[in-house]
Order: sequence, then structure tokens, then C-alpha cells
Amino acid sequence: MLLTTLVVAVCHCLTAVAQTPPTLEVTVYDKSSVLPGFIYLAPNTIPFSGPYVFDLNGTTVFNGAGKLSGTVHDFQPCIYQKKQRFCAWQGTTALGYGSGQAVILDDQFKVIKALPASDYHEFKIVQALDAKGQYSDTVYLTVYTPVRRDLSAFGVPNENDQGWVIDCHFRAVDPVTNKVIFDWSSLDHVPLSEGYVPPTGGINGYSQRSAWDYFHLNSVARLDGGDYLISSRHTSTIYRISGKDGSITWRLGGKSSDFKLQDFSFDSQHDVRVVSSKGAILTLSLFDNEYNTFVQPPKGLSSGKIIEVNTATKTARLLHQYDSPSKDIGNPSGDGGSVQVMAKGNAFIGWGSDAQVTEHTADGRLVYAARFGVPGSSANSYRAFKAPFIGINK
Repeated sequence: MLLTTLVVAVCHCLTAVAQTPPTLEVTVYDKSSVLPGFIYLAPNTIPFSGPYVFDLNGTTVFNGAGKLSGTVHDFQPCIYQKKQRFCAWQGTTALGYGSGQAVILDDQFKVIKALPASDYHEFKIVQALDAKGQYSDTVYLTVYTPVRRDLSAFGVPNENDQGWVIDCHFRAVDPVTNKVIFDWSSLDHVPLSEGYVPPTGGINGYSQRSAWDYFHLNSVARLDGGDYLISSRHTSTIYRISGKDGSITWRLGGKSSDFKLQDFSFDSQHDVRVVSSKGAILTLSLFDNEYNTFVQPPKGLSSGKIIEVNTATKTARLLHQYDSPSKDIGNPSGDGGSVQVMAKGNAFIGWGSDAQVTEHTADGRLVYAARFGVPGSSANSYRAFKAPFIGINK
């Protein structure tokens, strides 16, 4: 199941002017092997942050600085009500999660739909079967909610009744009515002891603002048949969730893995996606950070990975690993990252806080690399996307 190819027309009215916008510096470009398309980024932690589109030569096609509010994540083309649109999340972020809104925009870059308050780690529109057996739009969102819990077993003094911990939710939402179709809670299903990140520093569990982020949900994908795959960074685990009752069918990785990982591992991963599913064989893509800024030092170098999960034999093996061109000098990405499997098996990778994008052929050959940012500033883009286009309307 390859990521749906989108064709996006960008009109001249989307161009905004900034004095010092981020640039994209291309260092590798094998034109015979690279797939055509635009590069969608939402650079932040820099001046004039916001949504941007670049062509493969590094030319800015769309500068969206100031077009959305606050920090922007997950800027990408999307299909909504059978029309090509733009999707993005806007809001405020702190301590690794956010509070804001997912928005759908038209080709004039005007908001046509604002969804319920959410965190930024997932915003995806999919076409799924509804109760009437017809395909309709469904949106996946994440929500981080601080709640009270007794955390004395984890070293948090049990003062003022209890400590604070984040309950990570993912929700399937009807974008027309904003009705929540499915809601899953980490605290209902995953014990606090399963995490690797203790209450510490800014997430020490002492107050609502410093609630302990024991789980850190960062991606949601749907499987054929209605179950879900979710990724937890702080447990270094991929979970299969029943679409009927929310129960955990199995765990891959982490402290309680139901699978044997053959000659590979992953840690603090992001962006787990379903590449294909056939019988007992499930092929997944993921960004393996090997680094969590709350747990020092890095365990290794970050990479994109394609893995095969055999649910019959309860084994998982590595099919492909995509390394960074900067791996010789060390490239651990402490935040974000994405892997997009495209036509012909090419993989387009966003490296999160390591401000670069790369493209690799199915056999792992690096055919494109580019760095983005503003001189003198450290940029990052939580995810990066690539989509073909038909041109720019003048």
C-alpha cells in the first residue's frame, strides 16, 4: 500500500514575501533516478518559519511565512471531499507536544475547515468506510491531556493529592461534523512502567505544566480491516490497536515486544507507516531516531528503515536501511523525522531536527540530498513530504 500520489497545482497567489526566508541547498541530485515533485517543509525555530514548497533545484515555489498562526507542522497536500487541498497544523508547542488546530486550506491558502483542538504529532486525512459502507473522509489526530495520577512509585512526591502525567489520545474524527468516531487512551491500555523516559526536568510530573510524558504518541496509521498501528517514542514500541475495542493486539519493540527482532533494532522512532499488507506479512516504514533528548547520550545514528513483520512467526527483519549522507560526522536526530515510500520503491526522508531531506532508491542508493534553513539559525521540520505537480498557474 504505497502512499497515494497527489498532483498539486500551486497558483501565484500563494507567494508571500519574506526578507530572509529559509533556503534549500541541494548537494546531491541524480536526475535520472529522482522522482519529480515538490518538497513540502514547515521549517521552525528560525526567522520567517512556516509552510514552504521548494522545487528539486532548491527554488522557493511557495513562501507561507506568516500565513498561519504560531508554529506550523505537518504541512502537506491532501485530499478533502475529493478535491486537492493543503493540510497543516498550527499552534503552540512546548516540552515536546503542542496545543492548536489542524486546518484544511484551499488553493488560495484560506482555511476552509478547522478541526477540534489537537496536538501536532499526527494529522492525516484518509478515505475510510463509514457505517453505511461508503467511503468518506476520516481525520486522525493526536491529543495530549495532562491528568492527575499517583506517581510516588516513580519518585514524584505525592503532594497535593497526586502528580501529573500526560494521557496520549489518538482520535478518528469526522471532519464534516467534528464527531469523534474512535478515541484511544494510552493510560487505559499501557502501564506507566513501560516507558523508558523517567519523570525528569521539564516533564518531572510535579505540576500540570510539567506533566510526565511517559508515552509520547507520534504517529497513527490504519490497517486493512480497521485496526490501527501507533508509534510511541518514549516506550520505543509500535502497537497494533483493535479498531473495535482499543485493546492492544501486539507490541513490536520496547520492553514487552511480542516479536523477535532479527539483527536490527529501533529506538525513539517516528512516523510508522504501512507500506504493504499481505496475509501474515506486514511491511512498515519508520524513521529510527536512535536518540531521545530526554535520555542521554544518543544510542546510535538516525536512519530510515523498511521492516518486514511476520505476524505468524512473531519475527521482524530489516529489509532496507537509509543512512544520512552526514553519517560519518554523526547525525542523530533528536526530534521528528519521516519516511515516505513512493513509486518504484523510492524513499523520501525528512530528518527532523537534522535539517535535511534525502531520496533513496529501493536498493538504498542516495540520489538526492538537500539542507534547509537560514544562515546563523538552527532549523528543523517535524516531517517532510514530496508530491508531484502539474505546474504553477501564472
